[in-house]
Amino acid sequence: MSGAPTKRRRAWITTALATAVAVVVPAPGAAASATQENVFQDDNLLLFRGDDTSDKTLRELKSLGVTRVRLTVPWRAFAPAHRATKRPASLKDPTDPRQYDPIVFDLHDHVVRVANRLGIKVLFNVTGGAPIWATGTRRGLHPGLQYRPDPKQFRQFVQMLATRYDGTYKDENQGNVPVPRVDAWSIWNEPNQGAGLQPQWERNSSGRLLPVAPRIYRALAQSAISALNATGHGKDIILLGETAPRGVDRRTTTGSLRPVPFLAGVLCLDATTLKALRGRAARDQGCDRKSATRKLGVTGYGHHPYSIVSSPSTPDADVRDITLADAPRLGRLLDAGARLGRLPKNLPYWWTEYGWQTLPPDPIRGVDPLLQAQWIAEAEQQTRADGRTAALTQFLLIDDLPRDEPGQTLDRKWGTYQTGIKLADGTPKPAYDAYRLPFVIAPDARAGGTVDVWGLVRPVSGGAVTVPGTARLQFAAPGTDSFQDIGDPIAVAADGVVRGQMLLAQAGRYRFRWSPPPGPATRPTGLQGIINPTPQAAAPAVFTSAVATVRGA
Repeated sequence: MSGAPTKRRRAWITTALATAVAVVVPAPGAAASATQENVFQDDNLLLFRGDDTSDKTLRELKSLGVTRVRLTVPWRAFAPAHRATKRPASLKDPTDPRQYDPIVFDLHDHVVRVANRLGIKVLFNVTGGAPIWATGTRRGLHPGLQYRPDPKQFRQFVQMLATRYDGTYKDENQGNVPVPRVDAWSIWNEPNQGAGLQPQWERNSSGRLLPVAPRIYRALAQSAISALNATGHGKDIILLGETAPRGVDRRTTTGSLRPVPFLAGVLCLDATTLKALRGRAARDQGCDRKSATRKLGVTGYGHHPYSIVSSPSTPDADVRDITLADAPRLGRLLDAGARLGRLPKNLPYWWTEYGWQTLPPDPIRGVDPLLQAQWIAEAEQQTRADGRTAALTQFLLIDDLPRDEPGQTLDRKWGTYQTGIKLADGTPKPAYDAYRLPFVIAPDARAGGTVDVWGLVRPVSGGAVTVPGTARLQFAAPGTDSFQDIGDPIAVAADGVVRGQMLLAQAGRYRFRWSPPPGPATRPTGLQGIINPTPQAAAPAVFTSAVATVRGA
């Protein structure tokens, strides 16, 4: 997707949203969480478009206040001869990084090194597909890369990764310079989905159809945790779950389980009563063995709370699903597991994939780009009001391109992801400003009353700027695109919050602007240094937030 922005796209940038001239006073209530991480995932840009694109993307993410990037680490991409049915004889010790082709680490090594220099941390999502030689068989054949991954061989793979990324291992391709340490790990990706782990359902020896994915995943998680502990990563961030928000009621090999019964099965709980499984139900999930119910030594729970076309505050109608508004459902499950000694207490939420697909550019599914921007800001406010949330992750910086295949259907063509905050041609959506500086006014606010406003200077909350500075509220009258400062400067709290109450006078549009505090003056270099050798401060950057809606009375 390329070329000049269309009229509609230009309209996104100068969106007319109703606000009002206001008097601003401090608002009561809790401030934003200073510890919530700003996480981003875009494997395509970070790993697969070359070093220059990766570096440019990391610098842009840094400018947006991102504190950590999530990278997919697929087992099959590192394993030698991953399509073979037998492990190659050359891989005598799968825990030894030196027995793998050094080139397979290059993509991740580069991101880890550059992110480290920029002060951005990394979360490794270690997942399948597995090499065929490490999967199970059915009727003597290997059904696929997701079918019954061997937990013992997965442990060996995780141990190898943890050894290589412990901060001391010397990179074979970089003059034996140590690879920076990775301090955050999550185990598998969407194991309650048939595309991530199989079988989801299977008949046992007596012919009863049972959900088996929880039992398979539990063994994988235990193996990964064991490997991390054995390699000095036991005090790292270790995330269980990485579950998808929804499932289906189809009971087949690929019939994805809903997250509530899936997690209950992993923890050996009854999904309805949240009590320990007993008798045949326990045996069905392998919970009749002591090893199955020992504590899982994790520090958080990873989940993808997509609500697809609903707001972040809209609960899912099915009590077995978990979107962002359903965090209490997840909390009850985790707390029940903790009471039975199967999880640490008060396990925090890591929302490790999130976002909304937009229509356009996708002509089939998605939400209006203006709504995407509004909901990104509301989700930020919502999660930061919840002290249990440790991280919120935006999935994609730039939209995927549609597929280009002969004879494909429209649905197949647009089966890629358009959850980015920029179009595929690089044009920012309204969500770009909404991500950089989230800003929220109550959706039901009307002129003539007093409303709470909430904003966030993300670079401050991410620790990128140590002096918060001030923000200025801005107003644009209806029918104009000219924003003017109103009121006094508002102090940005140390945690990045811009918070207050507005006494609305009339309808209009509203946003806030923020400039990073000026840095120390620098002496010009080159020709400019000869012409004018006096040290000069760089021109301050000015950022404007997304806008929020307040209608007339």
